[in-house]
Order: sequence, then structure tokens, then C-alpha cells
Amino acid sequence: MENHKYNPEDHKFETLGEFKFYLSCGANVGFEYKGVEYGIEGHNNQFDIWIYDKAVIAKDITLEQTLDFEFDGVKLRDFITTDDVIIIERIM
Repeated sequence: MENHKYNPEDHKFETLGEFKFYLSCGANVGFEYKGVEYGIEGHNNQFDIWIYDKAVIAKDITLEQTLDFEFDGVKLRDFITTDDVIIIERIM
């Protein structure tokens, strides 16, 4: 059995459109931004955002509200496709 190492570059979102489509399909994503791990989960066109092992920081918000949610003063839409974020989980 071959051992595959996780490569964050393989899971990076290339465009904001790709990220929006991914979330709109009901997928979950985990990412690290500025040393903090976050998760986003979609259900019935509503989304929850949380800090891993801590608390929910936004509940039942729209996709646009999710994209405009600020992490350390920066909107998700402005950093999700940059090298400032590490995608740690993508679940369909």
C-alpha cells in the first residue's frame, strides 16, 4: 500500500467562483488562516463558521454573508484563494 502525503497545494481554490460553487454544493471546508484553524459547513443554503475545538462564530448565514465574514479584519473572499490560507480539509 502506497503512503500519500497531504499536499495543501492540491486542495487550494484557484478562483473565488470555484470556492463559491464548492460551498453551494453543500461541501465543507477547513482552513488555517494566520495560525487559526476554521471550518465552514453548509446546510439548506445556510452556513456555519467555527474555530476548530472552540466555538461557532457564525450560524445560519447566507453564502454572501459567509464570503463577507471577516477573519482578523479581512473578508473571506479576499484571502481564500491566496497563499495566506492553507486548505486543510475539503469534504463533499
